[in-house]
Amino acid sequence: MKLSFLAAVFAAVGCAAGELSVDAKTDKKDSIYKCGETVTVTAAALEDGKPVSGKTVTYTLDADGGFSKRGKFVSDAEKPWTFEYKFSRPGALRAEFTILGDDGKRIPLKRGYDQVRFAGGRIGAAAEPDKILPGGKTPEDFGAFWKAQLDRLAQVKPEVLERKKLDKLPGAYNSVDMWDVKVASVDGVPVSGYLAMPKKAAPKSLPAILLVQGAGVGSAAPSNIFRWAKEGAICLDINAHGVLNGQPRKYYDDLKKGKFKNYYSKVYPDREKHIFLNMGLRVVRALEYLRSLPEWNGRDLIIRGASQGGWQAVVGAALDPKVTMCVAGVPAFNDFDGEFSPEMRRMQRMHFGGAIRAMKAGKEKTAELLKAQSYFDGANFAPMIKCPVYVTVGYLDLSSPTTSVYALYNRISATTEKHITAYPGSAHAKCPSTEGDAAAMKVIKDAKK
Repeated sequence: MKLSFLAAVFAAVGCAAGELSVDAKTDKKDSIYKCGETVTVTAAALEDGKPVSGKTVTYTLDADGGFSKRGKFVSDAEKPWTFEYKFSRPGALRAEFTILGDDGKRIPLKRGYDQVRFAGGRIGAAAEPDKILPGGKTPEDFGAFWKAQLDRLAQVKPEVLERKKLDKLPGAYNSVDMWDVKVASVDGVPVSGYLAMPKKAAPKSLPAILLVQGAGVGSAAPSNIFRWAKEGAICLDINAHGVLNGQPRKYYDDLKKGKFKNYYSKVYPDREKHIFLNMGLRVVRALEYLRSLPEWNGRDLIIRGASQGGWQAVVGAALDPKVTMCVAGVPAFNDFDGEFSPEMRRMQRMHFGGAIRAMKAGKEKTAELLKAQSYFDGANFAPMIKCPVYVTVGYLDLSSPTTSVYALYNRISATTEKHITAYPGSAHAKCPSTEGDAAAMKVIKDAKK
């Protein structure tokens, strides 16, 4: 197993002149500890990037195992606030600091992002992350269930329902051809995306890459596929729900408020009706479609996504043995059992709160719901992956918590080439798949030789 961690820790919220932030750090650059070791967290209030006294700072400290501490302190420019926590088990710690204004209220950031909305800072740490495993077990019929689903997909002829040329594109895109593509899939909902490749591509000459989307409802994007196609790849970007591409914003907003409202927070007690079931099968069908294209070189097939897209990338690599590389940034939807295990009591995720609350309706009901979820848990797909895998994890991620990502990563076989990049000071959207993208781009450029 190869582990690579960023030396730089992006803990403090970037600040312009006059803005306040908190410089949060651990006593190790990579924020990695052993069980039995103590992590020392320090926090210093900054104004214009310099330590400042007299600022009231609230803090929230959480760790796997049920540890939680809340409080506040007044900053001292000469002496940062310090807290020590001793890791007793493999797991993670998350520390968040927020500066209060003179009115006692949090200070909104002018350029808030992701899960960072107020002036402050964050840092995370992990203990023996290579030993973190899922809290639940893979269902005995997991393989049989997904084989049956793939058989169901195979019964649907992979008919190309639409391949419409996109001709109203910026001049900068003139080196590639693009199409709006729809391919038949299960239950009448097609694979729907944008396809691109270099103009006048020769048969069997190009590697292929599939891009899969994070949570939400939206169109595939020409800018996404152009990045890869201009370098010499076939690139297909599919939207997550098989909806139309290139529609007015109202079309997607209406779907978000209606059919797909909070779909990622809902509980699906019937595995046959889980929204991620057909989403996963559309990923497999999209990979099949790429392999059917005459321009594909018959060798290189990459899948890339982040968050929900990271989950789809894992599923695609697990279910299609033809995939040759998987880039899964902050993959979501892993290890729900860990949140309900009395022993593990892992930190909860933010965007699946509705499902988590519903699962607290009694021991038997929780077990039933978790069983249904387990057929879509990324950690249960992980052992099936045989191609090189590149994963990212943010220690401040509230959507794909640290332990949930490691639970997936550590279930990938030790005989499979795998890489993980950790961001101790980053939340969900600030964990770029730099290493994985570089590896994918190398494959594409090497294919030209």
